[in-house]
Amino acid sequence: MSTTTSQTKPMSDSNEINTLLELRKIFHTELLMMTLHLHNTREKMMRMLNGNKALYKNEWTAEYILQLATDNKIEWVKGSDDPTSYDTYKKAMNDTLAHILSE
Repeated sequence: MSTTTSQTKPMSDSNEINTLLELRKIFHTELLMMTLHLHNTREKMMRMLNGNKALYKNEWTAEYILQLATDNKIEWVKGSDDPTSYDTYKKAMNDTLAHILSE
């Protein structure tokens, strides 16, 4: 029984790591295309996220992405000319995403 538990946790961690990498890629692309601001409602954001993901067959839920944003786990690519500290920028971006998904 402990074997199943020990095997399940790394798989879960691996899925979360893959999700976070995929989200960083999607958000980076949206920032480069200057289209991220268009996904300003829960429905639009989730449609964009689930429409762009490549690694997963199951759709992400808004609740799952909201939890990652609330936990400040999503890494964001920041412009090199932005004087804001990375930690402040990351928190602001995750807070904004959480606000959109909690509407």
